[in-house]
Amino acid sequence: VGVPRNAIKAINAIIDSNGICVNVTDDEIRDAQRFLAKECGVFGEPAGVTGTAGLMKLCREGLIEKDATVVSVVTGNGLKDIESAIANCASPVYSSNNLEEFEEEFRKIGITVK
Repeated sequence: VGVPRNAIKAINAIIDSNGICVNVTDDEIRDAQRFLAKECGVFGEPAGVTGTAGLMKLCREGLIEKDATVVSVVTGNGLKDIESAIANCASPVYSSNNLEEFEEEFRKIGITVK
């Protein structure tokens, strides 16, 4: 965020909670968007998945314990920015109202339906 709404309040929250903060790149945000969609079925817009991108980075860097309980809030639905989602993930899958056809369309793009 170029101009945080309340940077002092955010910094105080980090200090008071004995927390940490991390910067993430646009590529890390895009990775988080794809991860949430594929692994969790969550369709978040880029700004909304930034917290998850940070969490993923902290995990990679070993700064979050493997058995830690962590909450990552996705603050914006992917429908807010369809163009970015299509550019980052893929074009939408179109199917008739037929479960077999729907599953076949997913198989074509490498997604196994369980």
